[in-house]
Amino acid sequence: MDYIKLSASEKIEQVRQYRPYKEERRYMAVYLTALRQNDRQTIDEYESFGNEPQYIIMNRRAYNRGQLFGFTAKTLDKHGWLKNAEFANVERIEFIDRKGWAAFNYVTIGQGANGKWSYGVSYSTGGWGHCYGLSVWGKIFDNRKDCLKAALSEILYGHREAAAQLKNDTCGNFNAQHSKEVVRQVKDLLDELTGRKAVQLELF
Repeated sequence: MDYIKLSASEKIEQVRQYRPYKEERRYMAVYLTALRQNDRQTIDEYESFGNEPQYIIMNRRAYNRGQLFGFTAKTLDKHGWLKNAEFANVERIEFIDRKGWAAFNYVTIGQGANGKWSYGVSYSTGGWGHCYGLSVWGKIFDNRKDCLKAALSEILYGHREAAAQLKNDTCGNFNAQHSKEVVRQVKDLLDELTGRKAVQLELF
């Protein structure tokens, strides 16, 4: 069934069956209002984001968020999801506590089309952690330095929170030495970035 070819009343019925997240409700309301009022401009604009209510509403919201980083292309992938957030100047900075081991503690930073920055972060204390990638849903920064500072601070907070929980025996597995080494590396970079300690320059 081709959703786009349905009548307005049929589309309204299908849209009403969708259960939106809180943040999606205003987009769903705009689309429903346009269908009821036969607002062709709004209908066509929303339906350019997909061929089902779920795709239309979720992609429209993602597009709106992406505009905060200057992403304006309406490109859908083969599965029908919006794919327009291609960050530039992407860097992944890893913190490895033991030679030869994979990095479970790292930050990824990138710059949007309008110059704004955001980050993704991963941290692990040995048996407890958190991870999310670089995307338009991240926090927004005006420059690389502030973005990286925030990402590093989040890793530090995660390890310190885990250590605090350990004292209450609620943290589960916690590798203190692993966490200590990661925190040392993160703090060194954060201190260097903020100028809290002198940076030793290499001699050529």
